Amino acid sequence: MKRLIQLNLLLLLISTATAQESRPTPQQTTKVLRAYDWNDLVQQHQLSGGEVISIDGMSVLKIENTNDAPQDIILLKISDASVIKKANILYGEIKHESVSGNSTVMLMSRFPPDASGGDEINVRQNGAFLNGTSNWRPYQFRVTSNSFNRNGLNRMQLPTQLEIHLYLAGPGTVYLRPIKLLGFIGSWWLPQQIGLIGGIGGSVIGFFGALLGLLASKGKARNFVLTTMKIFIALGILLTIAGFVAVVSSQPYAVWYALLLPGVILTLVFSLNLPSIQRRYDELEIRRMTSVDTMGS
Repeated sequence: MKRLIQLNLLLLLISTATAQESRPTPQQTTKVLRAYDWNDLVQQHQLSGGEVISIDGMSVLKIENTNDAPQDIILLKISDASVIKKANILYGEIKHESVSGNSTVMLMSRFPPDASGGDEINVRQNGAFLNGTSNWRPYQFRVTSNSFNRNGLNRMQLPTQLEIHLYLAGPGTVYLRPIKLLGFIGSWWLPQQIGLIGGIGGSVIGFFGALLGLLASKGKARNFVLTTMKIFIALGILLTIAGFVAVVSSQPYAVWYALLLPGVILTLVFSLNLPSIQRRYDELEIRRMTSVDTMGS
């Protein structure tokens, strides 16, 4: 019985450590939903200008303006609602040479009319302002955006169409790497919640483990002890399965670790000790019956 108590105290310590370790883990990570290669966009006749070249084995769009007249080039247009629904960020990288001021990469988002009717709503986001010469640097746009209805009420909704524009106010050369559509992998819970779950859950499990070991060593509350141990075994199996599902779902480390660690420990600790505790109760019951028979004779 001492072994059961020691193992559950170990479970308490490890669960508490899990709670502490989960604090710095970010709530969300991103994954690439789609990469828009410039060669593919040229073949689909979606580019309104520029030349596709290869730099370091990657297709790069080169756009050069040789006169003072401004240019407005549509780099990418997305109108597929199923794609927009899954996306959170449009991400790209850009470098430029001798670009005139007031040049920019921008996103034009088109929203449906508000409930009171009227024209569609256009929202503009600036991703990067271009001036002079710069090496590769990132830019990005949020897919969801705040818009305003006729009554001035702020609302959050998905656009019906996305257009990335390159506006060159004058002469200059711009290079753009393929644009990526990113989506967030949302965590099942916040890091603060993981710490709370680990701390409280570990304390409760450690307490019950020690209590069950104490009761079993004294041969008391047989039904309560055995039933509770079976419940903990079932709980451990469920947590382990949930942990594997979290791994397959690409959940953050703090999520699947906080599920797998207590799940595996619960399953092993109580499964390994259940047979010996059952034997302990059986032995005590046999002794009690033998003692009664002896006294009766």
